[in-house]
Amino acid sequence: MPPIAQNRVRLKWHMLRRRKSDPPFLRTNLVAALRCGAACEVDIRFTRDGHAVCLHDAQLDRETTGSGRVDALERSAVERLRQRGSDGAALDAGPLFLDEIADTVARVGAAAPALVQLDVKARVDALSDAALDRLARMLGDGADAYIASAYDWGTIRRFVAAVPNLHAGFDPLAFYPRDYALDADGFRALAFRTRTTAPTATFYYLEANLILAALDAGVDLVAEVGCDGAHVDAWTVDLDRSHLDVVLRRLIDARCFQITSNDPELLAERIRQLD
Repeated sequence: MPPIAQNRVRLKWHMLRRRKSDPPFLRTNLVAALRCGAACEVDIRFTRDGHAVCLHDAQLDRETTGSGRVDALERSAVERLRQRGSDGAALDAGPLFLDEIADTVARVGAAAPALVQLDVKARVDALSDAALDRLARMLGDGADAYIASAYDWGTIRRFVAAVPNLHAGFDPLAFYPRDYALDADGFRALAFRTRTTAPTATFYYLEANLILAALDAGVDLVAEVGCDGAHVDAWTVDLDRSHLDVVLRRLIDARCFQITSNDPELLAERIRQLD
């Protein structure tokens, strides 16, 4: 398989997917991403006893054969569940835990810093000292390979304070209207608020639609938030997006460092065809 990382832009495997039809958080895809040097992302929630598990939703029902809240069950109970595929069918494997990821990264290696994104869905008040201590021990000397991200900067501050060399990422999703209805001054104010809220972020995670709306208003949001050297990840661009080539060219021309996709394998070929 050709490398996903491009000279023009790096592609990130959203929820460890190589293709949109893949179930999320496949262990085989984690290994494949690491072996070809691709950036990849998992969502992180915590069990009642403080173990980090790769699940997007607060409720177990959609992603597993269980029910109820993730944080209401201890790890041993979650381990007995099965993951569900994108079609809802139960899979043979149980949910993926972060310690499994750490073991795999240590064994296979990571080709670049901040290559594995831990998108934290837990609120800051739900993070126990014990859970963060376990996280620090788990990532250990390999923490440079990871970046923790969230919509809440307070959550990330706790993560990076607990884990030396862990990179920090921030998504300003809560800072703007869902219809992106801002004028040029509004987009510039959003960029300023993003930078000042999360001044030590290595990556800012910006919706692709937000970047495009800002460009339409005459504002280069990528340059505005990245003026101090931080990278920008544009999320999420899949192969079935309308006007895909135009969107890709605009994001690449805006110097997005990374694009998040559920179709990274096929999107890489589409980007090569743009030349």
